[in-house]
Amino acid sequence: MRHEEYKELLALEAAGAVDPSEARALGAHLSSCAECRDELEELRGAAAALAYTVALVAPPPRLRASLLEQVRALKPSAETPAEPRPRAAADGARAPAAGLTEEARRLLGRLSLWQLFRLRPSLGFGAAAAALALAALAALSFVLWGRTHALRAEVARLAERLGASEGELARERGQLARMQEVNEFLTAPGARMMNLSGTKTAPQASARVAYDRDSGRVLLLAYDLPPAPEGKAYQLWFIAGNKPPLPGGVFKADPRGRGSLSDRLPSEAPAPDAFAVTLEDERGVRTPQGEMYLLGSDS
Repeated sequence: MRHEEYKELLALEAAGAVDPSEARALGAHLSSCAECRDELEELRGAAAALAYTVALVAPPPRLRASLLEQVRALKPSAETPAEPRPRAAADGARAPAAGLTEEARRLLGRLSLWQLFRLRPSLGFGAAAAALALAALAALSFVLWGRTHALRAEVARLAERLGASEGELARERGQLARMQEVNEFLTAPGARMMNLSGTKTAPQASARVAYDRDSGRVLLLAYDLPPAPEGKAYQLWFIAGNKPPLPGGVFKADPRGRGSLSDRLPSEAPAPDAFAVTLEDERGVRTPQGEMYLLGSDS
C-alpha cells in the first residue's frame, strides 16, 4: 500500500471506522511515518471536537422497543465462534465504529483536518480565537517582562544612590563629632594652645597644638602640609628643656594638606616647652631622623 493510500485511512482511523486488517497495516505504517502520526493526532482532536457541535437527539420510544425485541429473538450459536476482539496496537488502532455506512467511510477517507474545519466553521473560529488569545498573552507577557526589567534596574540605581548618600552622611556625622570634640577640648579651662610654623622645608605649612596638663590630652591640627611619600608619615615630637625630643604619634595629610592627631603627653615631659613635626617612617621612630616640617614653642 502506498503512502497516499495510508493518508486516506487516517480520517477513518480518527473516527474509529477502519477494518481490522487495514488497522494493522496502518499501524505498521504509523510506526515509521511521523507525518502520518502527526496528521492522525490532528484528525482525532477534530473528531473529538465535532462531538460537541452536534445537538443530541433523543430516539423515539418505538425504536427502543423494536431493538429490544430483536435482541431477545437472537439465540447464541455454539457452532459460531466468538469473533476475537482486535488487540490494542501500539499505534492506537481501534475497532470499526458501528452504524457507519460505506459512504460515510469513503467520505471520511477523503477528508483532511482543514476540510473538517470548513464543514464546521465553528471549529475554525474557535481555533482562530484561541490563536489570537495566545498571541495577545505572549505580547502582554513581553511588555510586562520589559517593564519588570526596567523597574529592577531603577531599583538597583536607587539602592546604589542610597548607599552612597548613607556613606556620605556617615562621614559628615564623623566629622561633626570630631569638631564637637575639638571644640569641647579647646574650650576646656585647663587647655593650652601653641602655634607651630612651617620650616624652610615647608614654609607654607602651619599647625596648632592644644594640650591639657591635667588630663594629658594632646590635639594637633595641621594645614598646608605636602603629601607624604609612600611609606612615610608625619610624626609629632615633645621637647622639654634640653632633653632629647620624645616621640609622639604619626599622621598623614589629606590631598588638601590637612592632618590631625590625637595623642597624650609623655610622662617624661608633662609640661613640654616646644613641639616639632618631622617626616619619618610611617611606623614611627624613637629618635628624629627625617627633615623637620613644623616647629613651635612658648618663647
